[in-house]
Amino acid sequence: MDWIFEIGIKCPFQINLEQNLIKRVYALSNMLSTTNDCEGEIKLTGNHIECDCKLAWIYNNNYSRFFSDLRCNQKSTNLLTNFTQIRRHELCAWQPVQCPRNCVCFTKSKLLHINCTGTQLDVIEKLPRPEQVLLTTSLLDISNNRFTVLPLSTTFGYANVSKLYAANNQITNISLLELPTNLTVLDLRNNRLKSLCADFLRVFLNESTKLQLLYLSANPWACDCDSHQLLYTVRSHRQRIPDVEQLRCDNKPNVTPLTASLSELCQTEDTVKRYQYIIAAITTAALIIIIFLLIIALFFKYKLQVKIWLYGHKILRCCIREYELDENKMFDAFISYAHQDADFVNHILVPQLEKGEPPFRVCTHERNWLAGAYIPEQIIESVEQSRRTIIVLSQHFIESEWARMEFRTAHQCSLNEGRARIIMIKYGEIINSELLDKELKAYLDMNTYLDWQDARFWDKLRYAMPHKVGRKPNSDMLEVNGRFYVMGQVEMNRLRGENG
Repeated sequence: MDWIFEIGIKCPFQINLEQNLIKRVYALSNMLSTTNDCEGEIKLTGNHIECDCKLAWIYNNNYSRFFSDLRCNQKSTNLLTNFTQIRRHELCAWQPVQCPRNCVCFTKSKLLHINCTGTQLDVIEKLPRPEQVLLTTSLLDISNNRFTVLPLSTTFGYANVSKLYAANNQITNISLLELPTNLTVLDLRNNRLKSLCADFLRVFLNESTKLQLLYLSANPWACDCDSHQLLYTVRSHRQRIPDVEQLRCDNKPNVTPLTASLSELCQTEDTVKRYQYIIAAITTAALIIIIFLLIIALFFKYKLQVKIWLYGHKILRCCIREYELDENKMFDAFISYAHQDADFVNHILVPQLEKGEPPFRVCTHERNWLAGAYIPEQIIESVEQSRRTIIVLSQHFIESEWARMEFRTAHQCSLNEGRARIIMIKYGEIINSELLDKELKAYLDMNTYLDWQDARFWDKLRYAMPHKVGRKPNSDMLEVNGRFYVMGQVEMNRLRGENG
């Protein structure tokens, strides 16, 4: 019905098309120019108009007022029905989409034209389908807008678009998910494109001939080694890119994608990458040397602590000897016992250790502690300044709170350093084992001990003692917080290493 406007019919008007063989009535563009106050009538009596989706347009803009006598032949009943008694949903199962807001839709050259130029749209949710006007494809013009991306291919009616004009927008990237599959014309001029993805170049140019015209000028194209596929494709398909001569490289003045030398671009990129690699290698080497020197300095400053940590974590044990870790300790052994067992310790155990071969330096609380000094502090110092802690385990030891504290201190020190520092000697019968605390009982369950009644007791004890000694017996007192306590004399302040 577009000819109504084309031939210049003015309102009011009456057009008589009665008693013909008209089955289809469709129009879109020019009837939109008629105003609502236009009085007119189009008589179609005696025709067999088919009422289906292709007639749904008649409900738009109150066009139905022009067809007061229209009778429809409904396919479902094959009965002639007055059009005024039929509702839109009875014509078509799906809701026809009208022209998008502020856009103009019309038919021309067998295309449904959807013109949204300059409407300041930034998104399109739905498009009219060409089937509504007995066509198969659409032309969508969204030039001069604010689009940063194209509509998704799932947009209603977008799949039928064969010509897409999107010039003068802010598009930065093109994805296959944003393009109709049957696209023949694509206009992307004056956007913000720097490159085109490999999938787009492959599907729409290299492997297909559907896309006949592609406009790409006035975009800030990046010409570098990474864009080699774009440059090759532009040159190979220049006949399908009408404005190919107007393309410019944004990062290379006076260079175009047609004249850019790929070898020079990649050589420049390789030179930059090689220079960056050299700088990175030098920086890395310098950092490694600095870290290595720092590690050496820290090692010599904290040599003993480092060795103890490595030994405790079973690292480089082949290079670390236990005697090296204990070379600054004053005693070979600290003997922990209950005072009821003093005769055994003072008259048997200590003399055999100090006067045997090799001789050992032994610390006991009776001989090396200062009466009146803080006992827990002396326990800690005795354990830390001794290479071994000998526990004389007896019923009296179990019942002694101070003795059990000495064991716990020695046990914790042994766990911290990851070394076996405790030598357990069972002396006499353990009558009431229920007094054993959990820590001591767990230790006895997991470790072996020496029995005083064993025939090879002394051999086993000497084997468990530190082997590398080479020093004479020491009668110095225990050092606590930088001070030495001497039995029978006044307290003396002196530095470690001085002779008494």
